[in-house]
Amino acid sequence: MSKIIRTNTNAQNNANILNERATGSDHHQNNRAEQPRFFEESFLPQSVRSDYLSAAEETEYEISVNTRRVYNTSFSVFSRYCAEHQLQALPADPRSVISFIGHQKELIQESTGVQLSKQTLTTRLAAIRYHHIQAGFHSPTEHPLVMRVMRGLSRNQSRYVSDYDQQPIMYDEVEMLIQAIDEQEQPLTRARDKAIIQLGLQGGFRRSELADIKVQYVSFLRNKLKVRLPYSKSNQQGQREWKDLPDHEPFAALDAVKNWLSLANIEDGHLFRSLSRDGKNLRPYQMKDRHSGASSLLNKNSGFLTGDDIYRIIKKYCTKAGLPARFYGAHSLRSGCVTQLHENNKDHLYIMARTGHTDPRSLRHYLKPKD
Repeated sequence: MSKIIRTNTNAQNNANILNERATGSDHHQNNRAEQPRFFEESFLPQSVRSDYLSAAEETEYEISVNTRRVYNTSFSVFSRYCAEHQLQALPADPRSVISFIGHQKELIQESTGVQLSKQTLTTRLAAIRYHHIQAGFHSPTEHPLVMRVMRGLSRNQSRYVSDYDQQPIMYDEVEMLIQAIDEQEQPLTRARDKAIIQLGLQGGFRRSELADIKVQYVSFLRNKLKVRLPYSKSNQQGQREWKDLPDHEPFAALDAVKNWLSLANIEDGHLFRSLSRDGKNLRPYQMKDRHSGASSLLNKNSGFLTGDDIYRIIKKYCTKAGLPARFYGAHSLRSGCVTQLHENNKDHLYIMARTGHTDPRSLRHYLKPKD
């Protein structure tokens, strides 16, 4: 029997390797029949173990931490449904997936009184697909009938779902948010939150991008602030990307970011940091070493804001400013950037250079035709 090295499919332990004997069970034979056949060495020597381990660790970055968390949550929902009805979740029968869609699309959310959106159901299917591929199975979500069901669902206008399009935060709303921030007692809180709002709006950043900005990515030039993005949603491969943010625009971020860095005395690491409960001090900042004991609390990343933190900050100030918070979120800053630039007669190429969009068609739902 041949021996092969495989990575553990658990997302927390992708780098761990197992030396397993290939089995001759019907289950494995049937699965192999559906999958492309690859050459296998009869034995991989111990001398390549460290090289294999090093490469396997890179699967940690295949998808973002947030996406992995969402996928795990969604697949848990599917697994519970299958267990309740005595169905197999992995691998799953396409009819089980269709039944799951039928159940999910009729659910009424207690918090909102509306049905799950098409986006949520699509995420559920993406999670099922991801976990099947990770386990080496063909995904049941690619069955023609599953795809037909989802196409029909997207055209069903009788379903009562939430409107997920967040309203853009425009200059008038920004002024109200800044006034609400100015009511905060602590200078650090005021400086940080103004920098978040103004940088998020002017740069059209996604909340994850705002949270990931490092001090070393920020340059203060004569008439503009320059921010480099090593990675973004539209730049997964680490190509060169930056934003030039002129200081002559309303609510320009240059002075706000400079003031925050000066007060916080931050010289490297994440730009936006967590503050103590009283807002007087920065929390201890720490980034774990990926090769050290990652499970230890002593090696836990800490001291900086996440995308969810930024979302909550924006919601908080919308409420304080008297804006209907349910219509606004972190994406409102990005959509406000697009809409405001459009109203100031900037063309699509200019807007795309600012926001990082790669397809002008993706701007359509932000923009209303001008009279």
